[in-house]
Amino acid sequence: MPGITLLGLGPGDPAQLSREAWDTLSSSPEVWLRTRQHPTLAGFPAGLTVHSFDALYENGTAFEEVYASIVEQILDLGRRKNGVVYAVPGDPYIAEATSPEIARRARELGIPVRVISGISFLEPVFSALGLDPFPRLTL
Repeated sequence: MPGITLLGLGPGDPAQLSREAWDTLSSSPEVWLRTRQHPTLAGFPAGLTVHSFDALYENGTAFEEVYASIVEQILDLGRRKNGVVYAVPGDPYIAEATSPEIARRARELGIPVRVISGISFLEPVFSALGLDPFPRLTL
C-alpha cells in the first residue's frame, strides 16, 4: 500500500498479533521495526524481510534524537511507490513516541497513513492484576 502503515505488534506473544496485522505482514515484502527486541518476531511470516532501527539506539545520545531520526526515515520510506509498514511493540498509540509524530507529519505532507492497532501492554497488566481500569457499579 502506498503511504505509511503503522502496525501494532501486541504485547509479545505471536498468537496475540491481530488478524489484520498478520494479513498485512503476510502480504508485505518488508517491515521496518522500531526495535527487533520483541518476541512477536519469532512468529513472523516466512520470507518477510525485516529491518530495524536498533543501530540508532546503539549510536544515539538521546531518545529524542533517535525518535526524530526514525520519524524522518519512515516519512522518506512512506514516499516510495509501495510505501512502508512500520511496526512497533504493543499499539502504535499507547506509550509510543514515534507513531503519533509520524502520523501528524504525514498528514501535513499529504502522505496516507493507515493504523493497525495491537494489544498494548495495558491489557495483560490489568488481566494479571485482576483489575478493571473502569469503575463499575457493584451488583
